[in-house]
Amino acid sequence: MNERIKNMYYIEGSAVRKVEAVPERHERPERHERPEREQRKGQTRKNRQNIPASLDRALAFDLKYTIFVVSAVFIMIAACTTMLFMESRVKEQQDNINSLEAQLEAIQTDNASYKASVDSMYTLDEIYDVATNELGMVYARNGQIVYYDSADEDYVKQYQDVPEAN
Repeated sequence: MNERIKNMYYIEGSAVRKVEAVPERHERPERHERPEREQRKGQTRKNRQNIPASLDRALAFDLKYTIFVVSAVFIMIAACTTMLFMESRVKEQQDNINSLEAQLEAIQTDNASYKASVDSMYTLDEIYDVATNELGMVYARNGQIVYYDSADEDYVKQYQDVPEAN
């Protein structure tokens, strides 16, 4: 009967499969260490023992190499620390610049508003009226204005009266 079940087919979807009542058991062969591997291990040990002393010292970490690596690591750490410190200073100075620019803009805005208020405080007609009526000032007549050349054009100091024009 077991033979009959083994050869029986059934259809599942579009695939036809053979039904196994009890799957056959396959045993794995035991793994044994190969003699070649053992021979290679022995050869490696033998080769290591035959290394000359100078080459053995060259393969090992010596004091000079260790000092070089440690100093390179310290230099790298110092460079990274310095870079981070400089970046923080640059950011701090940038924040300070932004703050000062904001203050400058506020002061310029205040200055412009004060200038506008002073400019609009008096008109030229009011200034003329005060100068002529209250202070007794008059416009200069022809011949009262004297022109002369000066070496320094920023300002003029008057040490004596200006001579009359002929």
